Amino acid sequence: MTYRFDPDFRGEVATIEKVYRAYQERIDSDVARRYLWRAVCQYKCQSHARRRIPSLLANVVAVVGLPFVLLAIRRSRKINSDAAPCKYLKIDFHMAYQVPKGIRGDTRESITSIRYLTFGDFCFAIGLFIKNRAFYPELLLKFLLWITIARPQIDSHRTAYLIQYCEYSATSSLRKIFLNRQGIRIANITHGEEFVSCRSAFSSFDQYFAWELTPKSIHDAMHIEYAERLSFNPCADLPPAPRAPTPPTFGFLWPSLEGTDLAVLVAKLNSISRSCAVIVRPHPNPKYANQFDRYRTQLNAQVSDSNREDIHGFIDRCGILGGNLSAALLQAAFRGREVIYLHDEYLASLREYHEYYRDVSVVTIETLDRYVANRISAKSSRP
Repeated sequence: MTYRFDPDFRGEVATIEKVYRAYQERIDSDVARRYLWRAVCQYKCQSHARRRIPSLLANVVAVVGLPFVLLAIRRSRKINSDAAPCKYLKIDFHMAYQVPKGIRGDTRESITSIRYLTFGDFCFAIGLFIKNRAFYPELLLKFLLWITIARPQIDSHRTAYLIQYCEYSATSSLRKIFLNRQGIRIANITHGEEFVSCRSAFSSFDQYFAWELTPKSIHDAMHIEYAERLSFNPCADLPPAPRAPTPPTFGFLWPSLEGTDLAVLVAKLNSISRSCAVIVRPHPNPKYANQFDRYRTQLNAQVSDSNREDIHGFIDRCGILGGNLSAALLQAAFRGREVIYLHDEYLASLREYHEYYRDVSVVTIETLDRYVANRISAKSSRP
């Protein structure tokens, strides 16, 4: 389903506050079911960002699909009594999902292809929605499907926290209520920049690990809830970046969203390639490829395979990096590389309330080649 969030944070705040006023009494209560309503609030905020027909179709598909979840019901597989306990259990795997250095020694990573849920899990989820008269089939189905992923893991490991990367998921608050019933808490780790958006509003966790440059005011504006907030630098334990080549290589992150004139972008990157080497890196998720394959043959540039080359390997090969909003640009800045942001509506809005983005270098796509050429010349002339 396609979502289109308002690039102006004021529009996002207005939507969030409208939903908050409608459900304030339910989500500010002190009973466990308030997490259901926090999930509903997040779902409503996200639904506001997509067209009505796709939203209705998603719920129709969910109604049809719900009975098939019964096929995933199995008896619970008890934990081996000899299994060593761990404080944190990580079950999400992607090169962008990093465990903070401070808890890495207390974290166990586990991956399995087994999926199931118990009859009790199914009854709990269905009952939670029915008792509260919450008719949101899509939200319920996604919750049940998540349980089929989580149940085998919590049956196989003794853990205090389950690590997830799900502030964008409307089921985050439902995950918390489910895990807390099992005596487990949920810890969320972000994997990049955060800004005011309906996608994360009302999410709930026991622990929240945010990149250290994220102001708490952003979480407050989205009514994100957690018992404990911790911050970390995702590059804190990496060795220093190697000295950049001379002239420096220009690394560019291919736009993951529509809105950039890709033909103009290719022309500008090819222009830059006349003064230095250029490496272009598409998004690792095919859903955000944004026609990269179509333009790849027109690029006079190397291509970084984002599913094989670690992001830090890509950063270390470059002296200057550019692109739209991206966690990779933040990591490059943490690594001491010069970063350049392409101007867009999201960045313009973000610069109004986020201190870090007020000080970054911003260029338009029309001036990208001239700006980079000047920076290459300045860096190349240094002793």
